[in-house]
This record gives sequence, C-alpha cells and structure tokens, in this order.
Amino acid sequence: MEARSAALEAAQDAAAHPDDEDALAALRLQLKKLLAEDDSLAQELARLLEQARTAGQTVIASGDRSVAIGGNVSGSVIVAGDKNTVQTGKYNVSSARPAG
Repeated sequence: MEARSAALEAAQDAAAHPDDEDALAALRLQLKKLLAEDDSLAQELARLLEQARTAGQTVIASGDRSVAIGGNVSGSVIVAGDKNTVQTGKYNVSSARPAG
C-alpha cells in the first residue's frame, strides 16, 4: 500500500510540474516498482498501450499557421507563415496570396 501512495504522490507532482525532470524521474521509478509488483497491472497496461497504438492518432492544429502531424514526415519541408518562397530543384514556389 505504501508503494501506491508514493506512486500517487509522484504522479501528482509530475502532473503539477510536467517540465521538472526530477518529478518525471520519480514517477518513472514508482511506475517501475508498481509494474514489477503487479503482473496483472503490467499485462493490462501492455494491452492498453497496444490497443492505443493500433487505434491510430488524432492530431489537432490550433491557431494561426499551426501545423499538425499525425505520422512520419521525415524528409518533408513544412512551411508556415506568410509570403514564403521555397526552392525545389530549379523552381521557386511562392505561397504569397494575390492582393484583393
């Protein structure tokens, strides 16, 4: 029971301070302990992670000129903004909109 209260506290700390590497490390350690102690929990978590992986992703771009990526875009050029010119091979492609 003590391990669970420590894990709960670590989870609360990590949620309150998501950029704190120490809080995240403490949460990882507590999760390792919980999963090592509870085989059925480890199996259920593995099942849920696999289910989420096969279900796909939902990606939302919010705000002006935002970009959402829901897969692998390695080797791609992503351009956001106004009046950009991108050179591809010997051609320049302008994204400027005509006035009016």
